[in-house]
Amino acid sequence: MTPLMNSTTATPLIDTSGNSSFPNTTGNWTPQVRYLVYDRTPIIISVSLVSVVAVVSNLTLLLVILCRRELRATVFLWNVAGMCVCNLLFGTVTNALGDSRHFYQEWIHGVFLCKVFSVLNLTDKHIMSMIQITIVISLFLKVRLSLSPPSDMSSRIWTILPYILFSLPWLGEIALIPMVILGETDDVPYSTKRYSSMFCYHIMEKQYRQAGLILFNALFFILLILSVAVFLYYRFKKASYDRLLADDAMRQDETLRSMLIASLASSGLFCLLFAPFILLMLTLLFCQSFQCFPNFTTFDAVYVVGSFGYAVTPLPWFAYSDIKCVCAELVTKLKEKAGSSLTVCGGCCRRRLDSITVEWSQKQSDVLKHEK
Repeated sequence: MTPLMNSTTATPLIDTSGNSSFPNTTGNWTPQVRYLVYDRTPIIISVSLVSVVAVVSNLTLLLVILCRRELRATVFLWNVAGMCVCNLLFGTVTNALGDSRHFYQEWIHGVFLCKVFSVLNLTDKHIMSMIQITIVISLFLKVRLSLSPPSDMSSRIWTILPYILFSLPWLGEIALIPMVILGETDDVPYSTKRYSSMFCYHIMEKQYRQAGLILFNALFFILLILSVAVFLYYRFKKASYDRLLADDAMRQDETLRSMLIASLASSGLFCLLFAPFILLMLTLLFCQSFQCFPNFTTFDAVYVVGSFGYAVTPLPWFAYSDIKCVCAELVTKLKEKAGSSLTVCGGCCRRRLDSITVEWSQKQSDVLKHEK
């Protein structure tokens, strides 16, 4: 939460109240910045710990998918791997870059890095929304096709559709990046720049900035509606779905249930943890007065809650049966390797102890003989 401005044009004042109040910025008035004496160490420590958990959870899931050929060959799981890459690249990097500045001072990385930060901080939520939407749509089609066998035409369409769905979020990301990088800062009001170290994507031109926020909110609500729709579809089709799983010939499709549960749980966590961010962005987009702006404690709370989204969205996928089996195999192999290593180490230690005991016994008998 640091202003995007030249520090030479600001006269810092001390304000420990935690409130923000500014006079009208008309004419050539030079804004007076009230530096807030506020210890953000607990916030930074919290976000850093959450980032460590995010790296571990996302990297583990990504490696599990990549290390097994049958998982790597499933186009549907490419979206899950893309979610992990998005969390690792955009989530953790954005948190690290956003916290590497002093609280409530100017952005210390320069305008270009601010624009890079803008790309990461804005588009990560867009691409995460689109990836979650892609997963939910793919899963809905998978359930629908399982309950009613496709015709030849729909079968050919289904062969191509997963690749199209996988590419759409990343094509959207490529389309959004130039809008942010090429955006100008002249139209950005000073009141917005005050919050730009945390929400630095406000450097976009006004039409792109508003369009970006509206797009993100639209994607968020589309994801929410689709998740509820798929859940209701599954709930009302549960009887026929259970009959499908009861058929021995279709026993191999039991993984579809765990896939559905993992997908809905992941998208539900995403919606739940980023809902405060949605409300905050709507406030910043439509608020025309300083009185309705949230305080710094609210910003930090939303920041921490949003950081949890990067860490926990991969966790439901460890309950997906195929990934769960692979993880169980890896854990078993690690246990066997650790057990064999301990056995070898125990044997070496036992032999070493026996040799020391024999050597000590010989020395003791020599001492006794010498005393006699």
